[in-house]
Amino acid sequence: MTLRDAAVAATTFAAGLVPSALGAAVSLAYEPGLTWSQRFTQLSVGVCVSYFVGGVVHGLTDWSAFVLQAVQFVTGMIAYKATPRVTQALLERVVALPGALLDRVLPREDRP
Repeated sequence: MTLRDAAVAATTFAAGLVPSALGAAVSLAYEPGLTWSQRFTQLSVGVCVSYFVGGVVHGLTDWSAFVLQAVQFVTGMIAYKATPRVTQALLERVVALPGALLDRVLPREDRP
């Protein structure tokens, strides 16, 4: 791979992320009071989720590139907004997991 090929591949990859990043960034503008780490995390989640959703939509449909960019933009906004709720739900599940495993292995009536 030549340097030119690498530059073209990097540019193509970055151009594919632009609609996703813009969608997540627009949502960031309407969320006051977030720390920089929260902003970075939610922006990253918005970009990643919408990028992959765009790929799935592209694989399943024959929509034009413009429509796919719109789908990625909107998905970036939605994924960004959903991040805190998904994180909270996952945290609740992880916290409850040890107790659930203990109940499965050692039922309550067998415990001291």
